[in-house]
This record gives sequence, structure tokens and C-alpha cells, in this order.
Amino acid sequence: MLEILDHIKGDIAKLDRKAVLALVYTAFGLTCIFYFKDQAAVAALLKGTQLEWFGDAITMSPHSNLPGLVWWVAVVTVFYFVVPAFVIKFVWRGRLRDFGLRPAIEPGFWKLLAVCIAVMLPLVWAMSQTTGFAAKYPFLKIYDGSPYLGRTLLLWELIYFLQFFGLEFFFRGFLVHSLKPSLGLYSIFVMTVPYCMIHFGKPMPETFAAIAAGIFLGWLSYKNNSIWLGLVLHCTVALAMDTMALYNKGLLL
Repeated sequence: MLEILDHIKGDIAKLDRKAVLALVYTAFGLTCIFYFKDQAAVAALLKGTQLEWFGDAITMSPHSNLPGLVWWVAVVTVFYFVVPAFVIKFVWRGRLRDFGLRPAIEPGFWKLLAVCIAVMLPLVWAMSQTTGFAAKYPFLKIYDGSPYLGRTLLLWELIYFLQFFGLEFFFRGFLVHSLKPSLGLYSIFVMTVPYCMIHFGKPMPETFAAIAAGIFLGWLSYKNNSIWLGLVLHCTVALAMDTMALYNKGLLL
């Protein structure tokens, strides 16, 4: 038994502790997001407590599902950004700028962004014609008959963009650059696996597209230490998806 423990201790001593912590946290953080984002489960957990009102607020709004969506974004922001940023600053004593938040954009940013948008928008339009897309988007649902084109939709899009910041920081910033010293370019492909998996349940073309996007955006962050192009591209595509979904359903105007 002691011999086995010695072997385990010896093997662990050879590992890159930063990479191990990043990978274990990825499993932990994504698991927490999966369970804690479930508004109905949270409401059931709070039932009969002094916080029952909170569970009702995120599940029973008569106007829209915006409170529930705000809860979802709050959960992912904590586990995508707040906790990893804490680890970088106070556990590793590092700088956020070294994990994708370099205060400068990639060389040729605007040209590359224009090319990416020119490629993505026709694909988004094609996807918007499918039943799977129509069933999934937009995430925002208004129940009281108010027009979608208004303050509620604007507020949702701003909150939605915050979610994409956390997502880009976690996958292309924290995960890629934590693994980079020990795995090199392989860090991009390791990151792409969980990134693809968080798209399970979305339309199949979007999930397959996430593989290519994960590799490309991961490479950009790896080379330039910047997540900004991925963030702007994600927000642009998300806004286009919601707009096309509402237009196809006759809810835009």
C-alpha cells in the first residue's frame, strides 16, 4: 500500500500543477454551471426557505423569462470569469493580461473580423431557416404580449454579451494559456473538446461549427494572447441569430 502511495506521489510531482488545476477546475466549473443554471432546480431547492421568493422570481415572471436568463448569465459569469480570475490573481500571482486580456487587439483585427463576419452571416441565415434554430432562438421569451423590439430585448442582448465575455475568457484565455506552457499548441485542441460539448442540445450545425470556431479562436488567442476578436465575433453572430429568429417568427416589428 505504501509503495502504491509512493508511486502516486512520484507521478503527481512530475505534473504541471497549473495545468492540472486548470483541467480539474474545468470539470468542476462546467459541472456547477450545468446544475446551478437550472432555474427550476434552484427554485425547488429554495422551496420552503426564506429565499423561496428568489426561486419564484427566476421561474415565475409573468412578463418574460428575463429573470431566469439573468440567473443563467450570473452563474456562468461566476464560473467562467470570477473564479478563474481569482485563481490567476491570488493563487498563481499572475496577470489577467497574460491569459487573453492583453489590452490590444490582434494585428489586422478589423480585416479579419470582416472576413469572419462575411463567412458567418450567410451560414447563420441558412441555419435560421431550420426548425431546430427556430425552436432554440431567441432565448428571450416575452409572455405578456409586449413587442420584442424594445427595452427588454436591448437589456437581454447586453446581458447576453456579458456571458460571451466570460465564455471567451474561460476557454480561449484561462484554459488555453494555463495549458500552453506544458502542452504547447495541443492546448488549443484540449480546450476545443469541452467547448464543443457545451453546445450539446443546440442545433447540430451550430455544434459542429463550434469545433472549427474553437480551434480558430483558440489559435488566435494562443498567438496573440487576446480574446477580443472572438468576443466581438461571438456578439455579432449572436445578435444576428436573435434578429433573424425574431424576423422569421414575425416578432421583430
